[in-house]
Amino acid sequence: MPLEPLPPSLAAASFTADEALSLGVDRRRLSGDDLFMPSRGIRTPELARQTLLQRARPYTALHRTTALTHLSAAMAHRIPLPAWAQDATLLDLSRAGTPDDPKHERLGQPRRAEIRGHRLRLKDDEVMALEGTRITTPSRTWLDLCSVRRLTMDDVIAAGEYLVSEHERAYYPRTAVVPLAELRSFVESRHRVVGLGRARVALEILAVGVDSPQESYLRQMLERAGLPLFIPNCPVTDPWGVTLWVDLGNPKFRVSVEYEGEHHLTDQQKVFDAVRDRRTRAAGWLQVKITKEDMAKGEAYVVAKVREALRAHGYRG
Repeated sequence: MPLEPLPPSLAAASFTADEALSLGVDRRRLSGDDLFMPSRGIRTPELARQTLLQRARPYTALHRTTALTHLSAAMAHRIPLPAWAQDATLLDLSRAGTPDDPKHERLGQPRRAEIRGHRLRLKDDEVMALEGTRITTPSRTWLDLCSVRRLTMDDVIAAGEYLVSEHERAYYPRTAVVPLAELRSFVESRHRVVGLGRARVALEILAVGVDSPQESYLRQMLERAGLPLFIPNCPVTDPWGVTLWVDLGNPKFRVSVEYEGEHHLTDQQKVFDAVRDRRTRAAGWLQVKITKEDMAKGEAYVVAKVREALRAHGYRG
């Protein structure tokens, strides 16, 4: 006998058994061979092609204090992470009982297959709904990233600089996900949260205007080496009075540093870069281009390239 079709709202992504029953689905239908049971109380249609948020949604629906957090929340918010941390097969879920919940004394962190469980006390302003899924806000997610031991300080700063980045470049202005002042205020208002000390240190290093995690790692290399300060999205005025922006720039010594990612290999980008390079040189600036291969050679190699350019323009440090 053919299986009875599921309601349209359940056919494309994971759902809870209770949701199906509330829509009139027969309990026996939940045992159909076209449904997987990734965890108790949850079903996934075999043809579902779902996002991370869709997959996580029913888990957060099982208990009212369960939320997507940590690395999984960062991926959902598109916060940059190192490759090892982008494991979508595992879901970071946090749960906390509440005083008015008769079971709150017995509720611990979620323990299910394919789940990394955590126990957090989350305030109302630290949780939001994203595509129907309870998830920590970008600010709280960044604070929780600061508690992940495998993430380096460079990783944490790159994540934070993604959130606070904003600028008014003519061809692609950018608005901060969380303005730096707001992120700082949020962290200052928290108490007794794991990762708080690390977050406070990172906030003193965050720069506004960085456009990619690679630029963030590069900026941190130069700062650690004690080189003169490089400003993200630094404006340079060419001889014709037109402003262009370089990835990292030091106005005193007129040296710019450009991170050349893979998108710079496209024909259109090559034309744009050639024009930018001519205008930068015409303005009297010396340009240093850093690639993925340069970064792979190590921090000392990258710093030496930039230091050489600075010295060519009068730096004696």
